[in-house]
Amino acid sequence: MDQLTVPASLRSALSEKFGGAGDPEFLLSEISLYESEEKLTLSMQVSVALRSGGREKWALSLELSGSDTDAARPDRPTEAYRWLALMVQVNVIEWWHTRRLAPNIPEIPRRIA
Repeated sequence: MDQLTVPASLRSALSEKFGGAGDPEFLLSEISLYESEEKLTLSMQVSVALRSGGREKWALSLELSGSDTDAARPDRPTEAYRWLALMVQVNVIEWWHTRRLAPNIPEIPRRIA
């Protein structure tokens, strides 16, 4: 697996806090991108600010394929990075709500703090 440079505009889009009604606040950090066999893996740390005031930190990886891999390339327009960041956010929120079941994630996320 080869590590790729995360384009600055993509890193910026992924580093914005997100969450919403009924969801905690999420913040992604330590974002890395790896390539193997026509797939990209986006690895990150997810800080979760719970509505109860508590905090959790998780190591999480998402597999990107198809048009998602194109949106992560360094020559893409800013709109592609924003779209990909939105898709990542949706996947992180889905993971959060299904984490006790069997989330569709390539590696088992692990709580690190």
